[in-house]
Amino acid sequence: MALLEIKNLQIEFEVGGVVRRAVDRLSLSVEPGETVCLVGESGCGKSVTALSIARLLPSPPARYSGGQIWLNGREVLCMARGQLRKIRGAVVSYVFQNPAASLHPAFRIGSQIKESLRLHRPREASEFEVVRLLKWVGIPAPELRRNDYPHQLSGGLQQRAMIALALASRPKLLVADEPTTALDVTIQAQILELLHTLKGTLGMSILLITHNLGIVGGMADRVAVMYAGRIVESAPALDLLRRPLHPYSRALIQSVPRLGNHEQRLVAIPGQVPSLDAMPAGCRFHPRCSQVQPDCAGKAPVLIEVETQHWVRCPYWALRPATGEPKDAK
Repeated sequence: MALLEIKNLQIEFEVGGVVRRAVDRLSLSVEPGETVCLVGESGCGKSVTALSIARLLPSPPARYSGGQIWLNGREVLCMARGQLRKIRGAVVSYVFQNPAASLHPAFRIGSQIKESLRLHRPREASEFEVVRLLKWVGIPAPELRRNDYPHQLSGGLQQRAMIALALASRPKLLVADEPTTALDVTIQAQILELLHTLKGTLGMSILLITHNLGIVGGMADRVAVMYAGRIVESAPALDLLRRPLHPYSRALIQSVPRLGNHEQRLVAIPGQVPSLDAMPAGCRFHPRCSQVQPDCAGKAPVLIEVETQHWVRCPYWALRPATGEPKDAK
């Protein structure tokens, strides 16, 4: 049984009496011990999807207008507030993009971790456990650093402290929402390696939210590509990176810089993600697509399984972007 299973989820926001759908019939699953990456540009609905797992979206203006979210065998959308408090932290924990905004500035790092331990593992709410968690995440001199305030730590150490705080409750699922965006490249690699190592140590699952397909190769088991509120491609990570089928997935990969490639210019995706009040008809990517066909604006495509465990939301996935000829054509 999947640890997390999202089925046909629909999330809407009502602002000024107007309802806009941010997530449209999205389905996604995470198996025990698995790492799944949800990839897409800013504004695609990734963070809204992530926050919905523990029903952290403020309602109003957000509302769940359809679908189901099953977490550890229980339906989240049917839970009362008391039940939600029991799964937040104990079953699913979050690491957010900006640790400085997530850590409380008025409390020492050790105190914040100890508070999480009191809530979820009261028998182990000790200074020894706080130091052990800080040591786990690679913070030097944890006996001293536990007394620091967040502003006394660098960005990389703040993120490590945030990971220690998230792991204090021993969650089954860790949702990492753009955890490395605000960090330099070297620290990014260290944080991703840390998450990968801790996943194996604790036997947990990870849902990694990112806009950068370049960081998922050594991290993910499966990748789901999201655009304008919908999943447009889903496949095992190596399959998708080696052979992306949806034009949007190809464009994301082509926009990733490559070491040693000093001559070829990066390929930018024209235009931008549509706003909620200006969603195109038909395929939502067609105004930016390099292989758009005459009927793309008329009918919304559905997800089709073109290979084993490889799903794509495009009937023209087998066409060449430039010529429109089949890939096997000579």
